[in-house]
Amino acid sequence: MRRYRGPQPSDEKPVGGGSYTKGELGNEAFNFLPLNGEVLGYFQPQLQPLAVRLEHPSTIALGRIEARFKGEELKGVLAVFVATDPKRGGQRIVGWFREATVYRHAQPSSAKERNRFSYFLKARAENAFLVPETRRAFKIPGGKGAFGQANVCYPLDSNRHPKGAGWIEEALNYIASYDLENIAQEPDSEADPDIEVTLGSTIERAAGFQSNPRIRRAIEEYAMRWAEKRLKELLGQKPTDTHKTKSYDFLCNVSDTELFVEVKGTQDNGNSVSLTPKEVEHARKHQNSALFIVHSVKVEGKRNPIVSGGKEIFLHPWDISTGTLKPRGYVFTLGKAQGE
Repeated sequence: MRRYRGPQPSDEKPVGGGSYTKGELGNEAFNFLPLNGEVLGYFQPQLQPLAVRLEHPSTIALGRIEARFKGEELKGVLAVFVATDPKRGGQRIVGWFREATVYRHAQPSSAKERNRFSYFLKARAENAFLVPETRRAFKIPGGKGAFGQANVCYPLDSNRHPKGAGWIEEALNYIASYDLENIAQEPDSEADPDIEVTLGSTIERAAGFQSNPRIRRAIEEYAMRWAEKRLKELLGQKPTDTHKTKSYDFLCNVSDTELFVEVKGTQDNGNSVSLTPKEVEHARKHQNSALFIVHSVKVEGKRNPIVSGGKEIFLHPWDISTGTLKPRGYVFTLGKAQGE
């Protein structure tokens, strides 16, 4: 699902979430629906055998979150949600609750808005983070130490020892550094990455080039590789790739000062590039920003585009106020007096 706020047009129910989603709506479809300032989360723990399931329902092993914990509810937990990506494949982090309460037993809910589905997690709505579908870049590895066939993964093993899976620490770093759109708090920001891609394609088509989302992605990847190589040559060090969690693509260190580099690629001459609201906001706040444009690239093929050639423009420093920003859409929210 994209929004996890219940069934909506084009977002009816989770995909790839197990057999129980094939014929009916899974409880987790409402995980990011705010109700009275809270969000109630569900995930399917390991099922008990059918013969004893009613008498002994599945429970959450709180002792594998905090060793030797024997209570019925554990507070202050970071709960991370993972789902199968039906388009790109694999399991990916879709969102998380900070400072959540985890219950050993499923809690009943009388809320009609979420079909009275039970839940195992509760958090303040302001502590919910949901990554836009196109931004879900952290892929859970397969094999030993990963999720496997289970729907829940604990940080401690069955002996209550920390798991040695390196991906868990990487996931925590990803979550701690994530500073892109959060559609749990700003649902309309879900469209920002898509709008940026659409604008990039429009600019190219207006200049007489063929463009589509696949071509745009191929050009962006090509521009990132080009910029990474050239930044190392120009600045004498390999830049840190931050594009999965930040509103800039590379972080460099120049004379003990951080340099935030935004990278853009285009078939056009590079005079105009598309930016997301987050990218504009960051560039306005940080004078130590740079813009690296790979322009005039050549593209062959539509389905599996191959990108080659090109030229570069490196604006360092990049003062966004010296150029022209043209808005291509707004979201208007009524004031309190107007909405009454």
